[in-house]
Amino acid sequence: MEFIHPYWLFGLLAVAVPIIIHLFNFRRYKKYYFTNLKFLKSIKKETKKQHRLRHLLILISRILAIIFMVLAFARPYVPGPQGLQQTDVNLISVYVDNSMSMQAASNGHSLLDEALAKASEVASAYSHSDRFQLITNDFEGKHQPYYNRDEFLKLLSDVKISPVSRLTGEIYTRMKELADREFEEKLHFYIISDFQRSTTELSEMSNDTSIFIFLMPLIDNAMANVFVDSCWLSTPFNHLNLQQGLHVSFTNASDLDLEKIPVRLNINDKQRALASFDIPSGSRAEVVLPFTNREAGIQSGEIVIDDYPITWDDRMYLAWKVKDRIPVLTISEHSPGFYLNSLFSNDSVFDYYKNEIKKLDYSKFDKMDFIVLDNVKDISSGLASELKKYIDNGGSLFLIPSNEADVNSVNLFLQSFSAARLLPFDTTELMVTGLNTAHEIFSDVFESIPKNLDLPLSLGHYPLTNYRQGASDVIMDLQNSDPYITITRYGKGKLYLLASPAGDEYGNLVRHALWVPLIYRMAMLSRPHDELYYTLGKDNSISTANIRLTGDQSFMMNLKGSDYGFIPGYQAVSESAELFFYDQIREAGHYELMAADQLLTSFAFNYDRQESDPAIYTTAELNEQTAYMGVKNTFLIASEEKPVSQSVMEFNKGAELWKIFIWLALFFILLEILLLRLFKK
Repeated sequence: MEFIHPYWLFGLLAVAVPIIIHLFNFRRYKKYYFTNLKFLKSIKKETKKQHRLRHLLILISRILAIIFMVLAFARPYVPGPQGLQQTDVNLISVYVDNSMSMQAASNGHSLLDEALAKASEVASAYSHSDRFQLITNDFEGKHQPYYNRDEFLKLLSDVKISPVSRLTGEIYTRMKELADREFEEKLHFYIISDFQRSTTELSEMSNDTSIFIFLMPLIDNAMANVFVDSCWLSTPFNHLNLQQGLHVSFTNASDLDLEKIPVRLNINDKQRALASFDIPSGSRAEVVLPFTNREAGIQSGEIVIDDYPITWDDRMYLAWKVKDRIPVLTISEHSPGFYLNSLFSNDSVFDYYKNEIKKLDYSKFDKMDFIVLDNVKDISSGLASELKKYIDNGGSLFLIPSNEADVNSVNLFLQSFSAARLLPFDTTELMVTGLNTAHEIFSDVFESIPKNLDLPLSLGHYPLTNYRQGASDVIMDLQNSDPYITITRYGKGKLYLLASPAGDEYGNLVRHALWVPLIYRMAMLSRPHDELYYTLGKDNSISTANIRLTGDQSFMMNLKGSDYGFIPGYQAVSESAELFFYDQIREAGHYELMAADQLLTSFAFNYDRQESDPAIYTTAELNEQTAYMGVKNTFLIASEEKPVSQSVMEFNKGAELWKIFIWLALFFILLEILLLRLFKK
């Protein structure tokens, strides 16, 4: 215990006054007359005892009253942590967690409301001369400077829920980076949060003796939550009248086993699938929602469950495109082979175009999803350049070399992709013996693979070199281990290479049962599929293929079903557009990309699921964590027994005791009065 005004302790000498009074008390005794002297001895004894007891109790009361009165004027206090006492100007940085998890309700209010109230109490515990800084998950520019208390309280009133999630390590680093070091005073950092396990990492906090960290947890018990954590389609392509399956993954972050939870799929504001699922405590469950793409164009999907009290992660928005036809182009010396004409001409799924190599219009390439170079002898530098740009932007090319191919020109083209290259033609008759059934080309082609599977025969092929060192994967290989069909990924697209000419004189591949699903899957998987959804706070830019502005047009992003819209940043990249959102997307939903009032495409944005797991660090666990890591100058303010402002003041100034001593002094004064009245009677 220490004293603010220790010179008042000289007042303890006043204790001598009641002692002297009681030692030299010459009050006269009253005379009593008795008719019978036998009662005199007993009366004398009784009065002496009362007299001594009364004097003793009154003396003690007066001494204690004086002692406590003097101590009260000396302003005693129990000092706080060493070095924490306030100086003339204190620098206080307060982090208010405004992430999605702070929407949860506690005691009839959201956690964010409680956090803002505590931040306000923290400010009230300091003087008007101190400077305050507010930090939120948004890392806004206006939150960088230090403000006076009134300005700080106004900033607090503007804080809203943010889709951005931050680790506590990021917050601490941000506070240190923005610390105003022009003063040499110690820094006070306050972190007000629910301290979820998924975002709390105290290991980033250093033992900086100039920084005092106060952790202020809002709750001590985790809430239950069931949420949609991810989803994906059964097949990566979407075409008209294609039966599709949407796989949805759920997580049960609660202590209960749950049964028959309904889930529904809405597409373009219509319910298209309904199911239910059981999910044990602390585990995941997967549900497949079947549907059929009934109309072409942009599809806006939404997965919905009902779960309380945490509801922000009960919806997942999706967006995809359905094509009515797949544009396919064949390039050949004269006319494409029957094995291509018969497949693409008679199928309504494909929009089929044929071109001779000498009559090519390169401007049509970007409109094609799949191009086949059929038995082409020579690849000119101009054609090679356009095809490379086409593949880089997401197109797929199937190269079938001619038996009279100019190997040098073909290899020069292949070399630009780091793909396997052709060696001189080999006329050896070989069977295809290997299928890469794990490749997406063969996905859903086989229900089961029999041991005696009939495979194609090759009557001659170009051996390939450098396919192991390059970026090529083998889809089919021959019995001598030479690759027969390879795939090379380049940029956003793919290059398929058949190691032999197509035709009956070079094997039976084009008449084999595998030919149709092989070419069909190449065409189906030709263009890279768009992402089903993006994540707020993470995906701040998106690349869109085959979308460009013309003239003085500009893009516009609109939130479907609301009046909110903004102009995104834009950068042309070849035949694509790179869109930049600059944190303008703050709400989950479907965002439509417009240009000149024309709908170009749609994107689905969802909240980050990082905070969907409600597991938290309790107060006891936070204490253990800081003790285990040896983080000094870190204190917890978690007591609900007294106001936050009082706890802060006790940390800063120490626990002042003068009020207690005033009450004790008054108590002993009243006790003295009471004793005097009682004994007087």
